[in-house]
Amino acid sequence: MKIIIFGAGQAGYAAARRLKQNMPEAEVLILDHDVCGLYAKMRLPDYVAGKVAREKLILASADAMKSQGIEPRFGEKIEKIDPVNKEIFTSGGKAYSYDKLVLASGATAFVPPVKGVETADVFTLRTMEDADRIIRRAETAKTALVIGGGLLGLEAAWALRERGLDVTVVEFMNRLLPRQLNEAESAVLLEKLGGTGLHFRLGVSAAEVTEGAGSESVKVTFSDGSAVETGLLLFSAGIRSQIHPAADCGIKVNKAIVVDHQFRTSLPDIYAVGDCAEIDGRTWGLWIAAKDQGEALGDILCGKRGSFESPVYAPNLKISGIQLKDVCREAAEKQQ
Repeated sequence: MKIIIFGAGQAGYAAARRLKQNMPEAEVLILDHDVCGLYAKMRLPDYVAGKVAREKLILASADAMKSQGIEPRFGEKIEKIDPVNKEIFTSGGKAYSYDKLVLASGATAFVPPVKGVETADVFTLRTMEDADRIIRRAETAKTALVIGGGLLGLEAAWALRERGLDVTVVEFMNRLLPRQLNEAESAVLLEKLGGTGLHFRLGVSAAEVTEGAGSESVKVTFSDGSAVETGLLLFSAGIRSQIHPAADCGIKVNKAIVVDHQFRTSLPDIYAVGDCAEIDGRTWGLWIAAKDQGEALGDILCGKRGSFESPVYAPNLKISGIQLKDVCREAAEKQQ
């Protein structure tokens, strides 16, 4: 059996590894437009903060995958899928046939349609390349503005603070972590974060981005009419699943690639896992969820598991000294 996996992130690699464990005779080819192999994206804030070396982020290089019987093709991405003839065509001009195709293309950082953002020098933190860009800018910038008060936004802000920048977090809701915490819990978190040196502006959003007075600064005008200049503007406003080239070949998509509890798409012998997949209308966007799904698919394709039911995942904020379970407990105690 020849299995092609598009995406060497956690979901794709977990699927490839489990498939080779279950079916050593299977031919498993994994493609990715990135050249790094599998790396710890959840530790990118630590890399930005200077707490971990770049090479320490690599979890499975091309050589490591080869040693497991997985054939890597890095620097290539799928441009077109021919589901009738079971072929894929890559950005490198190559064609590969498959018996099973697994889409694990992940997601990209979402930058909201703020006026002027298309031509402004803005940053996101989703890939190693993103992190390298941020580190280079942080060498000269003194201030940073992070748009988004979710988990990733707070972790990115903390990383920049640890690099010595004066950091302000902007969240359009009136509280931090609006998807994870209620108002009482968010108030406790805000109090705890107040001692970290981070600044916060809640209940406002970015309305326009223009060039600042400095050579590398940008000016952000907010929804309340106020404005500020900053040396580094980072958007952390969620993710958008990579639905292409799946959508182009007729696979059913919504916000992500629609799959069932066996990760089957609407076309035969094509599957999707991880941040590009949507089960029961939901995409988790979590490292551990991608790992669980990849391993589950590796078992399902080998007949060792019937279907996948997602566990409940507890949110985790990776800022030193702050545990969300403690935040929730303190909030509950205050309301008694």
